[in-house]
Amino acid sequence: MNTEQLSFGQRIDTENGLVECWFTHGALDEIKSMDLSDKLVVMFGAGLGDIWLAKRCKWLHVVERNNDWAASCISDKVNNGIENITYHYISVNDCCGMDKEYLAILDTIVPDVLINDDAYRFEVIEKALTLKRPLILITDNWLQDYVFYCPKGVELLKDFEHHIHSQPDHRDFENEGCEWKTAIHFIK
Repeated sequence: MNTEQLSFGQRIDTENGLVECWFTHGALDEIKSMDLSDKLVVMFGAGLGDIWLAKRCKWLHVVERNNDWAASCISDKVNNGIENITYHYISVNDCCGMDKEYLAILDTIVPDVLINDDAYRFEVIEKALTLKRPLILITDNWLQDYVFYCPKGVELLKDFEHHIHSQPDHRDFENEGCEWKTAIHFIK
């Protein structure tokens, strides 16, 4: 992978040369320390790190709203010989009252890890609290201006163990203290 193709903050795993998920580096380090080999992961929002994540877990289900992006990710999956990813294209708009359709996968697939990195992030948190426990919930852009600033989400998760990983060198935020963060919540 040509590192010039990566966006700011993305990185490549030095152990296997794969692009990691686009999370803060502290969150990536914590995820790398987890044994996910027997875990079913559901991720909202496809990305260049799908293959990296699939190599770490038992099975990865990815929900994606952009058909072209989903097709590109499926092509990467095939080109890399990855068999433990299933892509679910769901044609919905962000924040237009289509959360039931978008989250329907969680009615039939029971994840051990739920990654919240696309549309309807608050609704994903609400749904996570109804799922089988224990559950690891990873939410990217946690309390970040213009992406996902949601005090109601903080309130819903306040009683659970959480690790909030900031990326202090990321400067794409409006107010002090609202830098890029990835939150890992342990819902037990």
